Amino acid sequence: PAIFGTLMERALDKDERHKLGAHYTPRAYVERLVMPTVIEPLRSDWANVKTAAVALAAQDDLDAAIAEVDAFHRNLCEIRVLDPACGSGNFLYVAMEHMKRLEGEVLDTLRELGQGRGLFADSASKGFAVMPEQFLGIEANPMAAAVARVVLWIGYLQWHFRTLGRTNPPEPVLR
Repeated sequence: PAIFGTLMERALDKDERHKLGAHYTPRAYVERLVMPTVIEPLRSDWANVKTAAVALAAQDDLDAAIAEVDAFHRNLCEIRVLDPACGSGNFLYVAMEHMKRLEGEVLDTLRELGQGRGLFADSASKGFAVMPEQFLGIEANPMAAAVARVVLWIGYLQWHFRTLGRTNPPEPVLR
């Protein structure tokens, strides 16, 4: 995102950049917004769900434990994040990256509970995965909006290949 944001900012002439208020926001600033507004509430919910699942598993009620974690995962995959002035998509990218990390923890927990569906590829192929389509932006500049879409998909594909190796992403790759 940093490269695309800088390129986008420099592609606009000074007057147009000023008129649009187009300025690349560094990741550290973006995380100051993303963490308390998107990620920390999700992590708090996840901590509660995980505690409940561990308690259920300790009582030998694995089905109920799996159901708790699975319900949280389904909810995570349905959340939409909106940036009302998305520019080149840095806020959306950072939110997606952190939500993918959280999803990894959720799927690892499902795996630990013996749920075979805990694999990233299986979940994505069944339509339950944190995906770029969940991250929406409003942008006055059509070029910036296109850049934001590219940033999200590049980020998603980088995550996919870093996590799953040479496994192909679910089809269609771009939605």
